[in-house]
Amino acid sequence: MATWMMNKSWSDMKLHPIFVHFPIGLFTIAFIFEIIEFTSKGKFKNFAFLLLFFSLLFSIVAVQTGNVEAQNLSFSKEAEEILISHQDSANLFLVISAVIFMFKLYIFLKFKSSSSRLLSILLGLYLIGLLLVFRTAYFGMKLVFEYGVGLKVN
Repeated sequence: MATWMMNKSWSDMKLHPIFVHFPIGLFTIAFIFEIIEFTSKGKFKNFAFLLLFFSLLFSIVAVQTGNVEAQNLSFSKEAEEILISHQDSANLFLVISAVIFMFKLYIFLKFKSSSSRLLSILLGLYLIGLLLVFRTAYFGMKLVFEYGVGLKVN
């Protein structure tokens, strides 16, 4: 086992930074493959659904690890306001991801393929999700790089 891991307990490890990048990347790629899947008439059938599933899974873990780790940190008033915006955006992203996942599952079980109308609704939901995930990332970036939240000061 790596030396750096032997000197740390699980409660000391910062897991949130490990998991936050997966929902951003997976959700964005799922959006791209949703378009590819529709235009290629099913060549990548259900790949976007699989990406969305893992994005949702990692979103749950990222939100939970973020909430747990935020409880152990102290914040200035300004940083706390940004933290609240970060958490609100993350929670909304989690909800929209779940809505998209359930909508995709409904389409799969009911229709077996997407129509242009269903795709339009789906892409609209994805765009809302993309705005939320990038808003969440923006506030997370501000917390780390402007306020030093979670960084160890020597």
